[in-house]
Amino acid sequence: MIIIGVTGSVGMGKSEISKYFKKNKINVFDSDYQISYLYNNKNILNQIKENFPKAFSKNVLSKKALTEIVFKDKNKLLLLEKILYRKLTKVQAFWIRKNIREKKKIIVIDVPLLFEKDNLNKYDITIVVSCSKETQQRRVLKRKDWNINRLKDTLKNQLDDKIKRELSDITINTDRGKRYSLEQVIKIIKYTRQIIGRPKNTILKYF
Repeated sequence: MIIIGVTGSVGMGKSEISKYFKKNKINVFDSDYQISYLYNNKNILNQIKENFPKAFSKNVLSKKALTEIVFKDKNKLLLLEKILYRKLTKVQAFWIRKNIREKKKIIVIDVPLLFEKDNLNKYDITIVVSCSKETQQRRVLKRKDWNINRLKDTLKNQLDDKIKRELSDITINTDRGKRYSLEQVIKIIKYTRQIIGRPKNTILKYF
């Protein structure tokens, strides 16, 4: 089985690329979705409440308040990540084993902090989704509860896009439009289906 890692800084179009893989019947583990689901886990909520009581109002978690707290204190951000990613890692491992049992040829893991936090040895091919800073800012500022300060704070905790492009096997530039992005995804799937076994040190810069 080939494991493809898809990553990219906020607003680059990572979710759109993952959607194209799904449309082509490739199973995708959406880390952002799984994290949002974990906020409904009673044990996780109790840990967050114990460590971040000011993020709660009448026993209800305010994600906006939690975001403001952790972006002001890197140690608190690391603590929150520890609470969430410990559980996320277990959920992801179970999902991978399930796909192995089902004998899937290709799976995709969509993860924002692939190069920053993840185990790179897990991936056979890494894809970074990229676009211009102007496009990135325009997309992000359209989102609910986002402003320029939150964007700047988020980017401080992510590797620079240029470094991600240098580290990845493939770069998909979403500035070139949805049709181009879809064509790239189809091209990657066709290439990957031809691989026998798990590739080592794959260099796919020509994509």
